[in-house]
Amino acid sequence: MNNNRVQKFDPNGNFITMWGTSGSGNGQFNGPAYIGIDNLGNVYVADYENNRVQKFDPNGAFITMWGSYGFGNGQFNGADGIAIDNSGNVYVSDWENNRVQKFDPNGAFITMWGTYGSGNGQFNGPEGVAIDNSGNVYVSEEDNNRIQKFDSNGTFITMWGATGLGNGQFSHAHAVAIDNSGNVYASGTFYSNGTAVGGAGSFTNANVTIVSTSAVKWAEIWWTE
Repeated sequence: MNNNRVQKFDPNGNFITMWGTSGSGNGQFNGPAYIGIDNLGNVYVADYENNRVQKFDPNGAFITMWGSYGFGNGQFNGADGIAIDNSGNVYVSDWENNRVQKFDPNGAFITMWGTYGSGNGQFNGPEGVAIDNSGNVYVSEEDNNRIQKFDSNGTFITMWGATGLGNGQFSHAHAVAIDNSGNVYASGTFYSNGTAVGGAGSFTNANVTIVSTSAVKWAEIWWTE
């Protein structure tokens, strides 16, 4: 996050391009967090400290941005996790506001859900966001140490996870990603390995290293720093 840029690599780790400098102008960043990629290859970056989302083409050319600091619809207090569904809708975890906001591809607000707490549909530090092939939305929570699953409108479906070091437990749940079979991969801050669970939350394999949470459908690798 401190270098305030996005770097792009090929699948073997060879550098392709990069963009971004420190600041609040178009194409600048102040703590870029997670990345989402749509079906056209456009790149969406959650610009955490600038409380906004920026959209770029695959080569880093600026397209548009939205968001500002605040508590209203379309505003953020720590824009963090981000994911794009197959229709191009953008889901963003709003960390300090303990909610998820949904936008159309151009940044028009659609809906939001979440309040502070530990109940179903509540959040305490929502961070990673991922979407499966059916459009369901998975959100990792750093401080509740769990994954919640919602439909595309924010209706709660299920959750799993607890604080701890055992299988299916987390110590600060961060990144979350879904493979094409619907398996869910989640990482925790203090783990060297990630945790892999089935789509319904059943534990399958503890020895999975999470390398990147960018969209698995794209050949390139994107990284914010």
